[in-house]
Amino acid sequence: MSQLHELSKPFPQSLVKQKPGKFAAAYVEHSVISQRLLEVVGPHTFTVDKPVTNPDGVVVGCLATLACTIDGERVLITEVGDVEHPGTNNASNLKNAASDALKRCAMRIGVGLHLWSQDNYYLNKSLEKRERIAA
Repeated sequence: MSQLHELSKPFPQSLVKQKPGKFAAAYVEHSVISQRLLEVVGPHTFTVDKPVTNPDGVVVGCLATLACTIDGERVLITEVGDVEHPGTNNASNLKNAASDALKRCAMRIGVGLHLWSQDNYYLNKSLEKRERIAA
């Protein structure tokens, strides 16, 4: 099985959480995303490239980059992460933004993509079919 196919596997329902509130959404925790990356691609690099602040100097997001090797190809993904409820502690805000950015970077290589795609998710089955045909 290719690494890309492994990355695209949906998470078991037991690891999926629901955000409370008006805009409830399914998600998996940062630690689960990190485990999937380490399990499938091994060591990787994640860097916060630039904090994003509002006019008052409060960190409300960041640009970050994930670098890893998938199926022998070096991949760089840059994404933005945001802080849903910025507080007065910029370090905590940046940590939350970085966590969100990592999830978004990982989504670009298939990790947790089923949560964003919902009923329109087909990548895992498509990659599985492609591998069966190639075998």
